[in-house]
Amino acid sequence: MSPFEASDTALTGLGYPLLDERAKLTAAVTQPVTPRAGWEVISALVTVKAYPSISRKSGESVCVAGVRLDTPRPEWVRFFPVGFRALPKHRQFEKYQVVQLLAHRGSTDRRQESFKPNLDSMVLGPVVDSQSGTWRRRWEVLGDLAGETTTCALHRAAKSAGQAAPSLGLIKPSVQDLIIEDNPAYIPGGSTQIDVDLFGTEREVLEATPFIARYKYFCAEPGCRGHEQQIVDWESGQLARRNLASHSPDEAKKLHREKFLDEMCGANKDTYFFVGNQHQHPRSFLVLGVFWPKRYTRPHPALAF
Repeated sequence: MSPFEASDTALTGLGYPLLDERAKLTAAVTQPVTPRAGWEVISALVTVKAYPSISRKSGESVCVAGVRLDTPRPEWVRFFPVGFRALPKHRQFEKYQVVQLLAHRGSTDRRQESFKPNLDSMVLGPVVDSQSGTWRRRWEVLGDLAGETTTCALHRAAKSAGQAAPSLGLIKPSVQDLIIEDNPAYIPGGSTQIDVDLFGTEREVLEATPFIARYKYFCAEPGCRGHEQQIVDWESGQLARRNLASHSPDEAKKLHREKFLDEMCGANKDTYFFVGNQHQHPRSFLVLGVFWPKRYTRPHPALAF
């Protein structure tokens, strides 16, 4: 019996489908990408989509990360650069959507999870929804990675090995607070300006998020002294912009705390943080996103007899 078959047999007793979820999601891509020499075909479930940033080399780009669906066990993958707003509508993926595309290792980013994507090759698969807050199918993809490492362990590895160290993880935090401050780079009204891309298409100028939000938390490592890290999730940046458009700054910050602290990190949630480091600063880690299913929804591991 293969490892997938053994896992499927165990999950069947818990009411889970027979077929391994990662294999099912890969098979659900109806028009698979055609292999090409010098490129790797990668199937992944997107779990992280950071707020856009500007660089001289890549222009406007987004850091996208997720879990590979085409490897023997779940592995992290990072795609950069991704000019998300420049993508045609049929390639603008959601978080927790399956993507398949050609990619290869970059020439400068040596982090083990990083690939440079060929965005013209990308096809989209199904979206894995939250299933009434249980996140059951998401758990099936991410369960082996949840709590596999700690922020302290990632820091130690980055300090000793630099870009050769693991740079992504799904860590279990004990959240103490969410600090929200004004972003000095934010210019009110910037979203009403118009930009023109290389193809002559008009689009809004990238507007900085109005707030900088930082989580204070302890990771699960014994003796952890605590971490304070900015959250750079696209959802956080957009929420701040939407709230500020219709509320005072203090009210907008309050609403942000209610969503990203009270709701996502509440006592009724089994919260984990997607964390990752920065290419040029491998010892500097950020919160890339929040994984926040209801408590007691994680599938129990199979018992061997």
